[in-house]
Amino acid sequence: MGSKIFERSEFESEAELEEVVRSHSNIIFGDDIIYIPQKLITTLQGFSTVPEAIVVDLDAEQWYIVEVELAKHGMWSHIAPQITKQIVAAENPRVRKEIVQVAINEIEKSDTLKQRLGEKGVHEIKVLGFLQEILEKDPLMVIPIDAIPQDLEAFAKVLNRDLVPVLVEKYESKDGEIAYRIVSSKLVVLPPEDTDQGKISEEEFLKKCERPGVILYHRLKELAKAVGDELIPGKSSFSYYVVTKGGKKFCPFTIWPDGVAIYKLRFTEKHGVKEEVHSKFRESLLKIESLKNKYDLMKIPIMSTHAGEISEYEIDLFIEAFKEFRNSIAKTS
Repeated sequence: MGSKIFERSEFESEAELEEVVRSHSNIIFGDDIIYIPQKLITTLQGFSTVPEAIVVDLDAEQWYIVEVELAKHGMWSHIAPQITKQIVAAENPRVRKEIVQVAINEIEKSDTLKQRLGEKGVHEIKVLGFLQEILEKDPLMVIPIDAIPQDLEAFAKVLNRDLVPVLVEKYESKDGEIAYRIVSSKLVVLPPEDTDQGKISEEEFLKKCERPGVILYHRLKELAKAVGDELIPGKSSFSYYVVTKGGKKFCPFTIWPDGVAIYKLRFTEKHGVKEEVHSKFRESLLKIESLKNKYDLMKIPIMSTHAGEISEYEIDLFIEAFKEFRNSIAKTS
């Protein structure tokens, strides 16, 4: 940062970290969101909890519970109980109805949100139904935190839920100037492969991609052509298909304009993927910035293809790792 030297520093309190997350919510979630801070939510049995925020993402059509934590508070003594209570409270239909109503009130006050919804084809008469559909989904649990506990991955597996850590670091210069670094890239949420409901053209798809997405798409297209695989278009994406040694078509990932959805739950012996093959592929993917803190914590990890969030080196790394993965499971190589 210029000629100044900044060194890693500790957050003075959880409130300081909460304010960083609140003031930089667009960096984490994007611009088309409704950010509802400090919303009291209650389990069916009446136990209450207050997450840092509820976020309704109008672009991704997903909602998030945001729980800000300092790692020093302890994984099992504090963090795990808080997350568990919030996930249970989110199952309460009354909580979801309350969030829908708050979101409607926020939309009514914002011409920008009304315009964004209009651009999506969601006009005033359709807003309630649109929000209800979003809130019918399970929320993603987003955890801005200053250090990621080692047991978080195991906890996510026990919960059978996606826990998305957002690493936030504090730095301080000798003269007391403070700077913050949000290590994780913008949260990208993508649906699974969408090989029905119409087909997007290659031209239309590439227009929606930023430069890294264009590069990755062309690299994958070249690979598919060289080895006899398929890139099959869906409504908004392209899914990559391999014919396995067992003769079955297998889709390891789908590429969207925003990123790549990796179907790691399919990387099992049942689908022709040996544990050591997945393990080697995983080791390579953990070297990619947008995956290293999320791959083990999400059922469908997302590799961002936004400009500035993935380098050409990381694209090369993904392609080379996938080639090796693919050759281990494919009928032809």
